[in-house]
Amino acid sequence: MTDQDRNKANLQRLYDEVMNGHDVDAADGLITPDRPDHDPTLPPEFTRDREGFKLFFRMFISAFPDLRFTTGFMMADGDMVASYNTVEGTQKGEFMGMPATGNSFKVVNADFCRFTKDGLIAEHWGVIDMGSVMQQLGAVGPR
Repeated sequence: MTDQDRNKANLQRLYDEVMNGHDVDAADGLITPDRPDHDPTLPPEFTRDREGFKLFFRMFISAFPDLRFTTGFMMADGDMVASYNTVEGTQKGEFMGMPATGNSFKVVNADFCRFTKDGLIAEHWGVIDMGSVMQQLGAVGPR
């Protein structure tokens, strides 16, 4: 297995074990402790390091207990992996201050991760259509 194949497999493990399996602590074996997230739309407590990642996904999974990431495709180049996914869930708990609505959402997202030589995620850049999520949940009107 090449390093690129291992990195893609490790990113898929993150989706399978953390996002879909709801085992947030599985991130300890897949993400470096100091991994930054370069998403300017998230509050700093979610982007600073691995613990911020875990904090965000505990909140996300609590709000959407049926959260599901489905990988469309992944590509690797050097120490980077890009993944295109569908994300969906039903809001059963509070999400970013919004009470549970019972509404579902389905959007696409893209993740870009840089990996260490040992196959751990060292940096993350992501794109998700949070406007569509909030619209589907009923928090905002149509665009």
